[in-house]
Amino acid sequence: MGIALAFLPFNDTRSGSINREVVYLEKRALLNPDEIGIQFPGEEIIDISISPLNQDDYPDLWRALIYLDTDWMNDSCDLSEWKRFQDTAFQGEKDFRLVAFRDALISCSVVYDENMAAFAYLGRYNTKIKELTKSDLKKYPNIIKSIENLNLDHDSLAELITIPKKDEWDKMVSRFLNPFEDLQTFKFEGSFYGPSFAWDTIWKTGTVSDLITILKVIGMVMILFGIFLISRLYFRKRGIMVNPKGVAIFYDIVTLLFGIAGAYMFANLVLSKTLFITPITDEEFILLMGTFFFCLGIPFVTIYTSRFTSQSILIDAKGIFVDSLITKGFISWDSLESISFSDEYVLVSRVGMPIPKQLQKSLKLLGKAGQQIVVNEPQLKSVKKKIIAKFEQNAPEDLKEKTMQVLNKW
Repeated sequence: MGIALAFLPFNDTRSGSINREVVYLEKRALLNPDEIGIQFPGEEIIDISISPLNQDDYPDLWRALIYLDTDWMNDSCDLSEWKRFQDTAFQGEKDFRLVAFRDALISCSVVYDENMAAFAYLGRYNTKIKELTKSDLKKYPNIIKSIENLNLDHDSLAELITIPKKDEWDKMVSRFLNPFEDLQTFKFEGSFYGPSFAWDTIWKTGTVSDLITILKVIGMVMILFGIFLISRLYFRKRGIMVNPKGVAIFYDIVTLLFGIAGAYMFANLVLSKTLFITPITDEEFILLMGTFFFCLGIPFVTIYTSRFTSQSILIDAKGIFVDSLITKGFISWDSLESISFSDEYVLVSRVGMPIPKQLQKSLKLLGKAGQQIVVNEPQLKSVKKKIIAKFEQNAPEDLKEKTMQVLNKW
């Protein structure tokens, strides 16, 4: 990543957009409780939204009330069902009632001649709506501006003030309102206001000053830190390195070449998604594949190659000691039960079909107590000869012939 940031070209121009959820404020037509009191003097308004009105017990009444709104102003239901509901909900019957049901005020009249109860939608009605003041909204400037615009009859989308939903509207709602009761509607200076939710596009253009310099500085710091880390990987271990430092360096150079390309694509993608920097290529597939290889492929490849380049084997008169990437193991000559081979394969594509190909022929040592050591196959024949010679030099006489018969086939 350091090499990619420090030495490869990047753009510093911004071009992109983000979508954010916003709120447009709207005036809501709700009935004023004081005016209803004057129009229907002495009539108590009872909210039946939380009463025992349910579809199973009162299907005809439920059907009549559930659809009442500005498009369906009147409906009716069977009189006997309405009387039965009144006895349950109101503990008594009346020829005329006012009820609030799901944010609607409904008049209920008994029509004896037609043996039915008639319902009329009077308008939206909610006594749970809270009245807010300028002092309450002083921390929410876009809401204040939106109210002012509406009062100036600016009601087209181009003229309306957008309110950031997450950063402003949701904070106001969580502090003052209860959406389950007021449906995020509030009263302000005699008028009712409610939200209309939408998506707004924000365009990002221009340049990011000093971006190239910043990337180069970060890159050089990462290079120095990377050199400090990687230099520790080449310390020689005890015994014979199964694959010498030259092999490790070769594998690391090959991996590094692919890693730089992956890191370059990953850096371009991150800059594109965070700062809207135009990436070096328009092919999003290349960016995604490079990112995938950098984030998942490189860790897998480095662990895989390090498994072969970090193992050492020490063979002396006591036994065999193997120091691998993660584990260490020792089997004494007295406890050595068997020596055999373990073939490892990888799938390669041939004529469009995956075919197994031998990767290496590992040496497997098994102890009498169940311990097991696997020695990777050296990439160089000279190293393999050194290991075989050490076995021949240190193996006890009673094991030497059997051991060498196996090792000579390696």
